[in-house]
Amino acid sequence: MAMSGNMPHFIIVEAAPEASDAVLGYADLCESPLAAHSGSVVLAAPASAGEVLEEGTKKRAVVVFKFTSDGKAAAFWFDSAHQEAFTALFGGQGFLHAISVPGIPEDGLSDEPLPTTANVTIPESEGPKAYMLVQGTVSDPEPIGAYMETIIPMIIERGGVYRAWTLPDGPEVLAGEWPPQYLVLSEWPSIAE
Repeated sequence: MAMSGNMPHFIIVEAAPEASDAVLGYADLCESPLAAHSGSVVLAAPASAGEVLEEGTKKRAVVVFKFTSDGKAAAFWFDSAHQEAFTALFGGQGFLHAISVPGIPEDGLSDEPLPTTANVTIPESEGPKAYMLVQGTVSDPEPIGAYMETIIPMIIERGGVYRAWTLPDGPEVLAGEWPPQYLVLSEWPSIAE
């Protein structure tokens, strides 16, 4: 894998709605290889569980695995038990891609304005955490600055933090096709935030 060091690392697998059961089954089958490589399931959701926030976006089934380092993520990916589960469930229609993404350090980024654990106090919540996965391209960078000035204080106010943020060439494609685009994975205290 391309990233080095002991930062968290994520593997994100996406599939079309018709493969939602396969995504959930895959997450279940990965329990043993995940444990062997210090990994965990951050999110496993059928397409019906997601909410589309931008018109024209297609719903996807998704599973997100988190690891303590890129080395652990690579060891998991190439583990024979994982490969067997992955091949069995995603040999059919609906699979889109699996990508490996470097994460943001657990203690955040103190020198960056991005909302991370360095500058956000995450409020306690009784319910499950919520995750937002944003992927896209930027054709006109000028409005992005104004958008970031507006959105970052809103994220911080609601206790949201970025867990991964990459440039279009940041994700490593492990399987399938990934069009080069930005990727942001954020965590929220609850779906209400």
